[in-house]
Amino acid sequence: MHMDNNNKASIFDRLLAPFTKLRPGEGKAVFVYASYAFSLMLAYYAFKVIRESLILTEFTPLVKSGAMAAIAILLFFVIPIYGKAFAVVERIQLVRWITLFFAINIIIFYLMRQSGMEIGFVFYVWTGIFSVMITAQFWAFTADSFNVKSGQRLFALIMAGQALGALIGGKVAGVLMPIVGLENLMLLAGAFLAATVLLTGPARALVPANSAAVYEQISEEEEGNALGGLSMVFASRYLLLVAIIAVLLNWVNSTGEVILSDLVQQFARDRVADDPSLNVTEIIGAFYGNFYTWVNGIGVAVQLFLVSRIYRLIGVSGALLILPVFAMVGYGLIAFVPIFSLLRIVKIIENSTDYSVMNTTRQALYLPLGEREKYEAKTAIDTFFWRFGDLVQFGAVFLVLQVIDGNWTDLAMMNMVLAFVWILVAIAVGKHYRQLVKTNVGNRAPELKKPLPDVHAPHGTTLIHTFAEDTFIDADPGDILTLSAFQQGGMPLPTWMKFDPAQRVFKGTVPPDAGERTHIQVIATDFDGLSTDASFTMHHSKTGEKK
Repeated sequence: MHMDNNNKASIFDRLLAPFTKLRPGEGKAVFVYASYAFSLMLAYYAFKVIRESLILTEFTPLVKSGAMAAIAILLFFVIPIYGKAFAVVERIQLVRWITLFFAINIIIFYLMRQSGMEIGFVFYVWTGIFSVMITAQFWAFTADSFNVKSGQRLFALIMAGQALGALIGGKVAGVLMPIVGLENLMLLAGAFLAATVLLTGPARALVPANSAAVYEQISEEEEGNALGGLSMVFASRYLLLVAIIAVLLNWVNSTGEVILSDLVQQFARDRVADDPSLNVTEIIGAFYGNFYTWVNGIGVAVQLFLVSRIYRLIGVSGALLILPVFAMVGYGLIAFVPIFSLLRIVKIIENSTDYSVMNTTRQALYLPLGEREKYEAKTAIDTFFWRFGDLVQFGAVFLVLQVIDGNWTDLAMMNMVLAFVWILVAIAVGKHYRQLVKTNVGNRAPELKKPLPDVHAPHGTTLIHTFAEDTFIDADPGDILTLSAFQQGGMPLPTWMKFDPAQRVFKGTVPPDAGERTHIQVIATDFDGLSTDASFTMHHSKTGEKK
């Protein structure tokens, strides 16, 4: 059940209006979805700091790379199970049950750690599966809640909640670990995870009807096979290309993480060698806490102030190219200028761009697809194919470091080449996405429903003229109009006249030298840039009635 749209903007609509265009009622829904994402990321980044501290204390970076590969192997068995659950469990209940399953796992890890067991490798693998499953599930649920046009406008704000949770989660985890201990931090993060179960129902119910996705029944002929979403991906060229992007993105990013981990581990050991009173685990935890703070701080800023504008400027297909282009340039610099400080800067920018522009764009790729693609295929891509990037990354890292006796500058060169391939695939995905939107969604230009009547505004009088809210209409679900006003011919309005597009009102004091009349053109433009216009005349003579 979705709330009906109303004409009155709520406090949430007004607070979020500076960041993107909203329909009345959308602000509250965005706030709840963003809070949901915030809590998930708060928990995940606490787990992430814990996992880095555990595995780099107990094992080498090469073992960490192997743990990433183990995640991909396990996900091959997890995806079909998820597909079976999708076929028999109602969507909101599926989200709740999977979340509770992971929350219960935290209690088990806590008890294992309390008993003195080493859980570094197992917890790293678990965190990897948790991160992709819980994030894919959230964004499948979100993509299934909004239609294409509302999602393109609102996902950037929802993703900002996710970025803010990551920012605070990483920072708080780094600060709290020495104070409350690793085990208690684990329990605290688990509590935030479990709390998200309470948000699933209210989040879906708050989406305004005109912003909601259209639901379709899944026929018996469309039911999946034993491989679940994996078979759907291989059957669709578009989904397969999206999956290849997931593989390349994670391959490049994970290789960069291995390079960084190697240098961070050496840094911590050097610190302890200089001062034996220090603790390697806490040094590594503090470094990653600070690192994630920078990554997510930049990510939040980009998410709030740039992502929506990037979409309006170059669209989803253009946004797909930003991260691979930077990765090609960044790792090229590292390969030829192998300086640790440069690597840190490149990884901060790479990860912050990934968590903001790229992450939002990856979710938007599913908006024009059906319900099964949003849940099963998306989960397969965001889990198995995502972690398959880790698997091939492990093989590549092992080959470079162990077989050919290379070093981390060779890994950076490999990333530069992979980023170039990534650019080519992103261009192909962007082309398919534009075609899908055109075919499945379409876009109708705004229409003029009511003509604008002329206005009598004599010299020396105060002008306050408002035109009707339904003067312009847009039949596309989830679309929104932006109003602008000019003098006829495209000239700016006279300096004495102001136009408030939110209230549709013209204001000002008509000066004696205003002339006999002013011709005004009002333009209504939708989110995709299509527009229509209407004109009227302000008569400034002293005779006549004001209309």
